[in-house]
Amino acid sequence: MCRARHAADFFIDAGLRDPEENMTNMRINKLLYFAQGWCLARYGRPLFRERIEAWTYGPVVPTVYRRLKIAGHEKIGSILDESYASHFDDEEQSLLLDVLREYGKFSTAGLVDLTHRPGSPWSEATKNGRNAEISPASMKKYFSALPPLPSFTLPKFKESDFIGHGDEETGNYVLPKEWDDDN
Repeated sequence: MCRARHAADFFIDAGLRDPEENMTNMRINKLLYFAQGWCLARYGRPLFRERIEAWTYGPVVPTVYRRLKIAGHEKIGSILDESYASHFDDEEQSLLLDVLREYGKFSTAGLVDLTHRPGSPWSEATKNGRNAEISPASMKKYFSALPPLPSFTLPKFKESDFIGHGDEETGNYVLPKEWDDDN
């Protein structure tokens, strides 16, 4: 199980690699909520153990919020732990990529709208007052009832899908001799 801050760094890093992406504190907290919910639904366990609360503008992981609040409403400009990826197992890494691919296409306001849907874990938790905890059990129940999160898998290739071959001695990929411009 990773920490919420490691998952936050994953989303920050993805935002830094895409100049069109505006990875703010609010956006990261919404993505953490979706990652936690889908991990509970897909694997039956939480992605991280930190508490998620129902704040006015949606779900928030208070420890992550406090860590990133210095940026205000601006794009987060750097990750805080360069080794964040070493804290994920293969399932967690796959899940984070799936969440980013599925929910990254929504604006931050769109993510807020998704979290505020009637019957969502956020809407249920708000009935218990300001900053009430969103229970993992309610998240698991809600996300398990949704259509499955699309899972991305790399295509399987056969040797015949490629022109050329791998050189066993060097490990380099070698094109056919007739394609070699140096001859």
